[in-house]
Order: sequence, then structure tokens, then C-alpha cells
Amino acid sequence: MKKQILIVDDDQRVLDALQRTLRDQADDWAMTFVRKPETAWECLLESAYDAVVTDVKMPGLSGMDLLERIRQTDKTKDVPVVVFTGLDDQNLKTRALDLGATDLLNKPIEASQLIARLRNVLQSKEYQDDLRARNELLTEKIRRQNIDLAQSRMSTVCRLGMAAEFRDEDTGNHVIRVGCFSRAVAAAMGMPRTFLEMLLLAAPLHDIGKIGIPDSVLLKPGPLTDEQWAIMQRHCEIGAQILREQSKAVIPLLDWYAVEPKSMQEATENRDPVLDIAASIAMTHHEKWDGSGYPRGLSGESIPLESRIVAIADVFDALTSNRPYRPARPEDEALTIIEATIGSHFDPRVYAAFVRALPDIRALRNRFNDSVIVFPKPEGVLTEGALV
Repeated sequence: MKKQILIVDDDQRVLDALQRTLRDQADDWAMTFVRKPETAWECLLESAYDAVVTDVKMPGLSGMDLLERIRQTDKTKDVPVVVFTGLDDQNLKTRALDLGATDLLNKPIEASQLIARLRNVLQSKEYQDDLRARNELLTEKIRRQNIDLAQSRMSTVCRLGMAAEFRDEDTGNHVIRVGCFSRAVAAAMGMPRTFLEMLLLAAPLHDIGKIGIPDSVLLKPGPLTDEQWAIMQRHCEIGAQILREQSKAVIPLLDWYAVEPKSMQEATENRDPVLDIAASIAMTHHEKWDGSGYPRGLSGESIPLESRIVAIADVFDALTSNRPYRPARPEDEALTIIEATIGSHFDPRVYAAFVRALPDIRALRNRFNDSVIVFPKPEGVLTEGALV
């Protein structure tokens, strides 16, 4: 494909001379000759050019003005510009370079010099275009990989959260809704996007510690004894331990992993912020604003914000969802129950954000209602006392 070159000079005699000079390059270069910079600018906006050659001193829009427009416009800012002039003015040349001129030539122009300079400019432009295209492909590849990684991570997190729920009771898409509701509340509080993304991933793991609770306690159909209740409360600490402690199995597997051991070693030493916030939520999502919660009896803002948010999302979804021991409560009844515990169970500021987020929460509840199969339930899952 021919290289497109735009040549601008208000003197028709100069253009005619340049056309004769460059005649032998016509097989490789498609050249457009114009007398007015205004016309040249219209050409640049309408078509893609690989190089521009322009005189400096012209009536109306000058060559410097044209150069400045080219550099300030996204469509043309990367087009190389060769400036030629008959003026022996060093300041003018310096200004041209400051404005982004690629090369400078003095009049009268020598044919061999002009051709050589243009070849260099075009070759450089070709390299830059190729590099830009490669970078765009790499950026798109990384973007797609990040999307795939995010989808995989979200899927893994939700499946882990549901693993704990399967041992407890049939709660459908509870962990997914808790993650989405929590994000909606945090967004209504004006929290930064990084916090929203981490909360969406971390909140579904709030009850992962139930995996460590004995069946005799977790699945008991009647009221728990004081001793059994103390055991049940340990799911907070168990969940935090699962999410916070570094796996002892990682290091021995390095020799089998397809990366340099040193790189993998460094990776294992860096904490995952999502796991950190998930561990915080697992430990403290049953704490209450007035200090009457468990396991540590924290109160007020000593309870991590993420846990205060997950607490209201968890309770609202539990109240408005069907459970084996009761049907779902109507939304207005659930809101009345929650409102009655503002300042005792729930942070008033978080509750206010929850109310603002209710339209989004209702939409999310419909989108992920329990009739929607997000992850198919494994066949043969045992419930009640049948679990062994």
C-alpha cells in the first residue's frame, strides 16, 4: 500500500518543482499537493496521512499554526511533520521543534535530501504504527485475560461460599445476593471502586467457617444449648483462620508449578487484599453496633466497615428469603425489623446507605432469586441429620 504524503506550500512554483522532484517516488508514495493550509487541514481531518511536508510562512493559517493543530488533535497528533523554510531564523526553527516538528529542511530544497528525509520519516512512522498496533493487541489480550480471571475468581469465591451453605441449609443464591447487596450499599456510601470490587468478592465468604462446625451442632433441628451455641459462634474464628493463614502446602508444590520458584515464593509472601477483607468479614460480621454481638463484643466503628455493611445485607436477605423453618417475610416487615435495631444491631450510617440502595437491591434480588440457577446444585446433596 502506498504511503500517503501531504505537501503544503502557498507558492505554486514550489509545488510544481516538488512534484517533478518526487515523480520517481510515485510508485511508493501517493502525494497530495495543496496551496492553502486550511485545505491541508481539511484533508488531514478527512483522510489518514503518513507524513506532512509544509512551508512555514504562508498567508492566513501559517505552517506553525498547522503544525500546532496537528499536534493538538487526536486524529493527527502522531503524523510526522517535516517543515521547510527559506527563513534563516534559528528561533523559528527552535519553535518548530518545540511544537513537535519531526524534521527541518531549508529552501532551496535538494531533491536527494528531501527524499532521504521523507524515507526516514516514513520508516519511523511505520515502526511506530507497528508498535502501537502490537501494544493495542497486547492491551486487549490483557483486558480479556483480566475479565477471564475476574470471572474465574468470582465463580470460585461464590462456590466456596455456597459450600458452607450446603452444609447448613438450602439457601439458594444467598451468598451471591449478599455480595451484590453489600456492593450496592458501599456504592451508596460513596466508597471507591477498589473497595466495591473487593467487597463483592469477599462478602460471599462471610460464613465459610461453618465448614468447621460439627454436624451435631450445625444441623441440630431444635434450639442449641449454651455449649452448642458457643461452638456455633466459633465459625467466625474458623472462617478468619481459613482465609487469613498462609497455606503450608504451597511451598512444597513450587517445583511442580510452571513458574520460577523464586517468583512463586515472592507471590506467596504477598497478602491478597481480597482474602484480608474476607477474613475481616468472616471474623466480625456478627458483631453489633452496641457491642452485644460476637465473637469479640466489638462496638461502633471498632467494627470494620466492611463487616457493618455485610451484616445488614446478610440479615435483609435472610429475612426476605425462604428457609426450611419459615417462609420469606414480606419486604416491609423485614425493613421494620431492621429499622427497630438501628443503633443497636446496625450502624445508622450504613442503614441510611442501605435505604438509598434499596432500588438497586430490589433489582438484584429479582435478578438472583432462588429460582435462578447460577450454580447447579450437586445431585445427592444430603440435608438435615443425614449428613455424615
